[in-house]
Amino acid sequence: MTVTSATGTMRTVEPRRRQRSGEGKWSLLLIGVIAVILLIWEAAVSWLHLVPETFLPPPTAVFASFLQLLVDPEFWTAFWFSIQNLAIGLVLAVVVGVVVGLAVGWSPVLRFMVAPFLWLLYSTPKVALAPLIILILGLGNESKIALVFLLAVFPIILNTMEGAVTVNTSLVNAGRVYGVNGVALGWKIIFPATLPYSLAGIQRGAALGFTGEVLGEFLGGTGGLGHMLEFAAYQFEMAEAIAMVIVMVIIANLTLWLISILRKRLAPWYDDKKVAGAS
Repeated sequence: MTVTSATGTMRTVEPRRRQRSGEGKWSLLLIGVIAVILLIWEAAVSWLHLVPETFLPPPTAVFASFLQLLVDPEFWTAFWFSIQNLAIGLVLAVVVGVVVGLAVGWSPVLRFMVAPFLWLLYSTPKVALAPLIILILGLGNESKIALVFLLAVFPIILNTMEGAVTVNTSLVNAGRVYGVNGVALGWKIIFPATLPYSLAGIQRGAALGFTGEVLGEFLGGTGGLGHMLEFAAYQFEMAEAIAMVIVMVIIANLTLWLISILRKRLAPWYDDKKVAGAS
């Protein structure tokens, strides 16, 4: 339908019902594709015996193992172990990443002196540092939290830094006209303008942070979902191993979904296309 704004201009607004119906069609198509893949998988393993079940169990066996995990107390102990480390590491990464990113992005001196080192550290393979971190901090929670922090903090810093660089100077000048300077300028002007970039970095950092948690549990640990997955693979319990992978995929996507909702609430003006190239 056509809407006339207060300035007299005409623009076309697509009804929400039509937008929702379009999203519903894509959702149905996605469900259909997944169903076809599962059907082909089941047929190839259970009916046609093209792949040995020892190496690739059918979806029905994986689903049965998934249900068994949900009633296994050991699984929930490992689940909370991983989630606790992930949450602590992400909170630390967000605090450090946003503060450092704002400071480096807004200060030309810090950007000249510190930014090259940040990009250098960001490009360093974190997998190579993981054994060293485990040797220093041990096999407990500390090494897992450190790996989550290490993998998550740099996307947040760099995205926030790029966002601070792009802050409109007219907003800063307007704030100074009204007497906003120093820390207040950063909190009231620069931080809100940079928030969409920071949230995009947090979303990427959360995905990498969960990878760091699982990596730490693989390389050395006595608890967590990664340790359960490693043990199931060593025991050649492939149905349980694949079920564990599905659990990890669900956790990762739920985390990204929650951050996406937070992003829409805190920064409704957020533009994915504008911020896509920030990191």
